[in-house]
Amino acid sequence: MLANMSLSDTIFDFLATVTDNENIAREPSSFAQAITSLYLGTPVPEIFQFSLDDKATADVISNLKNILKTNCPDKLKSLNPPLTYLFDELICNIQQHAQTDKGYAYLNYNESTRYVEIIVADCGITVYGSYVAMQKHLDKLGDSDANALNLAQNGYSVKNLPDTENRGYGISSNIKIVVNGLKGEFSVLSGNALMMHNPGKNIILSLPKEIDFKGTMIMVTFPSEVPTDFDIYKYTS
Repeated sequence: MLANMSLSDTIFDFLATVTDNENIAREPSSFAQAITSLYLGTPVPEIFQFSLDDKATADVISNLKNILKTNCPDKLKSLNPPLTYLFDELICNIQQHAQTDKGYAYLNYNESTRYVEIIVADCGITVYGSYVAMQKHLDKLGDSDANALNLAQNGYSVKNLPDTENRGYGISSNIKIVVNGLKGEFSVLSGNALMMHNPGKNIILSLPKEIDFKGTMIMVTFPSEVPTDFDIYKYTS
C-alpha cells in the first residue's frame, strides 16, 4: 500500500476513466480530471498551456506560484525553493527533449489533504523517443517505454555532453527532491508505461496497449508542510 493514497487514487481514477470502466462509481478528483483531460487532449481551463520561450515559461511558473500565494500564503516561502527547481527542471526537459512547441502545467492546493498537486506535461516524443532521437543507451532500451522510464530514473542521460552524463532526463534528481526530501509521490506517464515513486515503494508498469499517452506527463504530490531539515542542495549536488 502506498504511503499517501491521494496520488495512487488519482492514477486509479484516471485509469478507470480512460479504460471506460463502468464498475468504478466514484467521482474522480480534480487532479484526476486534469490528468484525464490532458490524456484526452482536451485540457481543462485550470491547466496552463504555454510556449517554450523563456518569457512564457517564467510567466507560467509565476502564475502557478500565485495559486499557492492565494490558497496557502503562509507556505509559499518554504515551498518556493523546491517548486522553482522542479518547474525549471521539468520545463527545461520539455524544451530540450520533447521536440514539441508547447507544454502544459497545473498546480492545485488540496485543502482536504493539505497536499500540493502538480502536473507538467508535453505531447512530444516520449521519454523512449528522446533516447531513440539521441541514439543513447539503445542496448538497454529495447522497444519498451517501461525500459525508458527505468533508464531515466537511474540517471541515464539523453544528452551528448560529457559533464551532464548523470543528469538523466531530469527525472532522477526530481524524484529525490519529491520523495526523499519532501516525503511526497512522483509519477510519470509516458507512452504506455507508468512509473510511481513514494517513500515506501517504487514501481514501473507496462500498461495495456490501449493506454498510450503520446508524450510525457509528470504528476507530483507532496505535503505543503516542508520538513524542517529539508535542504534542496542535498538532492541536487
